[in-house]
Amino acid sequence: MRRFALFIATIIALLTSFSALAQVPTDPTRTGELMSAPPGTLSTLALPSSTVTNTRVGSGDVLRVTVFGQPDLSAEVGVNDKGFLTLPLIGGIDVNGLTTSEISAKVADGLRKGQYLKNPEVSVEVVQLRSQMVSVLGEVSRPGRYPIPGHMSVLELLATAGGLTAQADQTVTLLRRKNDNNGSSAEIDVRIPILLGETSTTGRTPLDVELNAGDVVNVNKKKLFYIHGEVNRPGSYPMEQDMNVMRAISLGGGMTQRASQRRIYINREMPEKGVQEIKAKLTDPILPGDVVYVNESLF
Repeated sequence: MRRFALFIATIIALLTSFSALAQVPTDPTRTGELMSAPPGTLSTLALPSSTVTNTRVGSGDVLRVTVFGQPDLSAEVGVNDKGFLTLPLIGGIDVNGLTTSEISAKVADGLRKGQYLKNPEVSVEVVQLRSQMVSVLGEVSRPGRYPIPGHMSVLELLATAGGLTAQADQTVTLLRRKNDNNGSSAEIDVRIPILLGETSTTGRTPLDVELNAGDVVNVNKKKLFYIHGEVNRPGSYPMEQDMNVMRAISLGGGMTQRASQRRIYINREMPEKGVQEIKAKLTDPILPGDVVYVNESLF
């Protein structure tokens, strides 16, 4: 009787275990992929991949080539400086500028034509992406070089670099190298200013522009102007669009009772002339680096 009760308890425990596994939720539109599951279930086995797929390959990249069912033909190899990939049996393959799916087809074709395999199944993944790199400089949290995993926009690059610092300006500069239109192989630098937050009702915004290998995005430091004299909050302030003397005084907390509207001066750095003092009206524009001085009234 005791053995029969122990047998029944074991059966109940097994049924409970199978029931818990059966309750792991899955998405019927994504076969074989586990969705979020309760703690302790099989979802802990779904580890993130460290490889990049379907991106263009160039010199210096490291690829993992897998021939299913043929471990001796599978390898993790690098692309040399001429853009060639050397594999067992089929030798060197020109892969420069090809996507991983195109390389898979090329490797399979080489195995088929060499009569090594009748219907080879080949998978290619990028383990280290060194050829498709962009740089981000200036006022970001993590400046440096970043790989382009397939496609990347300016906004995505800024997010990857940790976002902007408190000193970042609202303008970033995209530096891109292009060939000379006169047919020369020489490259010229093209500077593309992009205003953060800029939107457009038609087409893609500048922040959505797709980056090319070798592009450099520079986040400029915030431009300042300065206001002193008879204002309530003298100091430095960030530049804004269409900044003029009246708005500058407003940011400075307005004029004191001793201030004179007729005695406002702008000290401005002029090319090859040094600092020039300009008598200003309330509607005069303010430029980055200007020092606005509000003088006191004579009476």
